[in-house]
Amino acid sequence: MRTNDPKIIWVVALVLLLLAGYRYFDQDKPPVTAQQAQQQLSPDTAASTPKAAKGKLAPEITLNNFNGQSVKLSDYRGKVVILNFWASWCPPCKSEMPELDKAAQEFASGVDAVLLTVNLTDGSRETVDKARKYIADNKYSMTVLLDTQGRAANAYSITGIPTTYIIDKQGVIINSIVGETTKNALKDYVDKLK
Repeated sequence: MRTNDPKIIWVVALVLLLLAGYRYFDQDKPPVTAQQAQQQLSPDTAASTPKAAKGKLAPEITLNNFNGQSVKLSDYRGKVVILNFWASWCPPCKSEMPELDKAAQEFASGVDAVLLTVNLTDGSRETVDKARKYIADNKYSMTVLLDTQGRAANAYSITGIPTTYIIDKQGVIINSIVGETTKNALKDYVDKLK
């Protein structure tokens, strides 16, 4: 292979041109510090919010429901809490919703457990109106909490959805499920933790 081969020269020129274009169009954005990046994930609470981990006390979250009422996770101490993170644009989330709704209805008829769903309401891809319409169109009755600032997602280290946390009656995280789950799987956890 010769170093002055026209094909190699064209490839190198193209790569340099692409890099120059990227740098040119990216220059209007100021550099982001590590602290700014963390604050973008969760304003005001990035450094102080404890992270969720199996065997640890579940981080406290306070979110509003569709009616604007404030709901705290600790309000449910004494019950097993199934905490599910989702969005209406997420196909696996939509796939598990009928199962979650059945579980929520079953838990509502007893005193041992509650299912809370946390909608990742980022304001663009997922809005309150989109989430409300999705729940109404499907006639779901589960409790939906709105994470409009990403604080709950940050506290629970959500990197993919759906993600479901199982929290015992003392508020300790027993397990987390990344991906779809079923009513029967959730019921098994509740039965063991009664």
